[in-house]
Amino acid sequence: MPSDITVTIVGGGIGGLTLANMFEKADISYIVLEKATHIRALGASLGLDASSLPVMEQLGLLQDFYEASNPVRHFNFHSDSLKPIGTIDFSDLEEIGGYPAIILDRPAFYNILLKNLPKNKILYNKRVLSVTHNEEGATVNCADGSSYLSDIIIGADGAYSAVRQNIYKSLKQQGKLSTSDDKPLGYNQHCLVGVTEPMDPEQYPMLKNDFADFDIVIPKNEPFYAIFMPLPGNRISWAVIQNVVRGNAENGEGFRFSEWGPEATMEMANFVRHLRNPYNGTLGDVIDKSPNISKIMLEEKFFETWYDGRVVLLGDACHKVVPSAGLGANLAILEGVHLCNLLVDISKVTQRNITKAFEAYHSQRSTIAKAALNKSRQFGKVMGDRVNNPILIDALRD
Repeated sequence: MPSDITVTIVGGGIGGLTLANMFEKADISYIVLEKATHIRALGASLGLDASSLPVMEQLGLLQDFYEASNPVRHFNFHSDSLKPIGTIDFSDLEEIGGYPAIILDRPAFYNILLKNLPKNKILYNKRVLSVTHNEEGATVNCADGSSYLSDIIIGADGAYSAVRQNIYKSLKQQGKLSTSDDKPLGYNQHCLVGVTEPMDPEQYPMLKNDFADFDIVIPKNEPFYAIFMPLPGNRISWAVIQNVVRGNAENGEGFRFSEWGPEATMEMANFVRHLRNPYNGTLGDVIDKSPNISKIMLEEKFFETWYDGRVVLLGDACHKVVPSAGLGANLAILEGVHLCNLLVDISKVTQRNITKAFEAYHSQRSTIAKAALNKSRQFGKVMGDRVNNPILIDALRD
């Protein structure tokens, strides 16, 4: 039996589009409001694992993801002289959990999520100015003068969520916003990412494999480390991650490359290009074959408040984790599962029932999200902290 509830999803990212696919299956009425003129796949690549792939199977998308990805077998760690440091083995994940860990490029990920969504349910160029809600419903007001009324609003619009900013502004005016939630996002990592054009498998033999080994190069005396990941189509996804003195995202403290734009991106690319890559040559050789390079700030923060009235947050909008352990996309997907199930179970659309659903959602997912943030932070420190990690120092010693 279809649910009577109506939903406005703000944000056409991974969380928003996956949730839209769930609503299609659950017969929940929805629209997606995306501020860009088209879906933009920011970043280079991402992974899914046994926690989220069963969801894609239920959505009828599992085979699409398998065809567009490589299974991940190992994380191989190297010094800057390419001396092996150690390996983490993921090759038995499918035997243990029934699904492998996989990696694919972000455009392919988005194309799969868009595959079964009606085009008329995704509205573009919809920059959110304000949200209002009361006992009768919730309204999104956009910069183009349009407004959208529904029973609830789901803010899946990223780390700088306009939906979150609106409800937090209201809560602060009422004296209900916590001190922690009133602080800006913090960060202690910057990242340069890209995906190459098709490369020659004879020059880069790892591209001949039907699996992906992540090769991570950790220099002894450099303030960054690099990750190289083979993708289908003879391409290489790569990332350079810099751990920095913790700053906050409002003023760009703590990093010499705190400026943004093409010139700053190329400045950082030139700064790291001398690092040897684990295949053949240098990181610069890989950078030069990458048509689109992005420099991004890796913010992190756990927000305590996930909902207010008829408005609820999902994914990066309520917890931004650094990508060191690859948990961000999986968290957003699983939060969508819980939220969708709770909305389906609402027998009558009232503020009381909506509040109960949101309370259950926060109770089920917030502890998991907080643990994921800590896990990602620790994983990043293990790979990037030369000062406080004697095991890593010893491993890097030639």
